[in-house]
Amino acid sequence: MLDLGATHNFVADREIQKLGLTLAQHSSRIKAVNSEAKPIQGVACVELKVSNWTGKCNLMVFPLDDFDVILGMDFLLLASAMVIPYLNGLFIVDQNSTCFVQATYLQDSIRSVEKKYSLISAMQVKAGLRHSEQTYLAELIEVKPDVVQEVPNKVVEFLQEFKDVFPPELPKKLPPWRAIDHAIELEPSARPSSQAPYRMAPAELA
Repeated sequence: MLDLGATHNFVADREIQKLGLTLAQHSSRIKAVNSEAKPIQGVACVELKVSNWTGKCNLMVFPLDDFDVILGMDFLLLASAMVIPYLNGLFIVDQNSTCFVQATYLQDSIRSVEKKYSLISAMQVKAGLRHSEQTYLAELIEVKPDVVQEVPNKVVEFLQEFKDVFPPELPKKLPPWRAIDHAIELEPSARPSSQAPYRMAPAELA
């Protein structure tokens, strides 16, 4: 991946043994957005080939989740390269090898996700929380029919306490998607109604 926001070049630690790279010790630390600075595992000097351009680059070894190699400003300066967005590619103007590299996008890349969904940045979330905007945190968990998941004790105690609210006949899954979903629209920046929860009597639930 080519990252204009990265100051250096990086390689995933899982690739070191596979590529047979020799590491040099280095005291640098990596600071990513919304995370603490962490030390790198070393630096590997490798010969890198991008289209017709070949050169030696230093790759900092660091755990990477989604990519094997990230090329940052170090590579752009070394290769005299520039990104040309409207041509969807990278132009290398090194005097020894000038070439144009066409960019490719994976099907599940960020660009394809942005076409389907509206994404917000961490700073936008932080600003929304600061202004007391209604915010939800959701996590997707894969549920397999043949796998039994253990319920935490605190959840079991909670369900036992409110077993009259959660009867067994309630559905265990979300309802199927409908063409028109029910929604309650709130005014932007409006505070949610503040009302203390209370247990309803059985007569009220009927």
